[in-house]
Amino acid sequence: MKRLLLGLSIILALVGCSRVKEVVVKDISLADQQALAEKYHERSAWTRGVLEDVGEGGSIPRDTKVKIVDIDMHYNGAVTVRTLQKRNRIRYALEIERPLTPEKIETKLDDLFWYQDPVIRQVEYIRKWGKKVARGIVDHEVFVGMPAEAARESWGVPGTINVNEIGGKLNEQWVYPTGVGKRNRYVYIIDGKVSKWEE
Repeated sequence: MKRLLLGLSIILALVGCSRVKEVVVKDISLADQQALAEKYHERSAWTRGVLEDVGEGGSIPRDTKVKIVDIDMHYNGAVTVRTLQKRNRIRYALEIERPLTPEKIETKLDDLFWYQDPVIRQVEYIRKWGKKVARGIVDHEVFVGMPAEAARESWGVPGTINVNEIGGKLNEQWVYPTGVGKRNRYVYIIDGKVSKWEE
C-alpha cells in the first residue's frame, strides 16, 4: 500500500510539474554590460532634460555638463553621472522594457544626453535648419513651422506620442510630463512640422 501511494504521489508530481511553463527572459550578457560600462565610463555629456535621482540625491538640470560614471542593470537599466562643478552624483533609472539589450540602453542614453559641446551643436543646427531654428533649440523653444526633429532637439524626447491621421495628414501629439501636480506640456505636429504647443 505504501508503494502504491508513493508511486501515485510521484506520478501526480510529474503531471503537475509538466504543466508549469517556465518563461525565461534573457537580458544583456555580462560581457556586453562590461563593454557598455567601459565605453561610457568618464565620458563627457550634456543633459537633454532634468535627471532625477532614484533615491535622495536630488536632480541635475538640463544643459548641465556631466561625466558618466557607471551604467548598471538595476531599475531596468540605470546610469550614474556626476556634475563637474559641485560634484553632485545621481543615479537615474532608465526603466527600459525587458529584455535589456546594448541597443536599447544606448538609444535611451542618446535620448538623455548630448555628447558634443553646445557650440558645435549650435553650428550644426545652423547648417541644418538656419539661425532661427538653431536659436530656438538652444533656448529650448518651439514655434509654428519648426521641423519635428528640431522640436525634439529643443524639448527632448516626449513621454508619450499620440498619433492619428486626419484628412490624409499625420497628426502627432507629444506629451511632456512635468511632475506630480503640474500641468503637462504638449507639442502638436502635423506632417512633420510644429502646428502649436501648450506650456
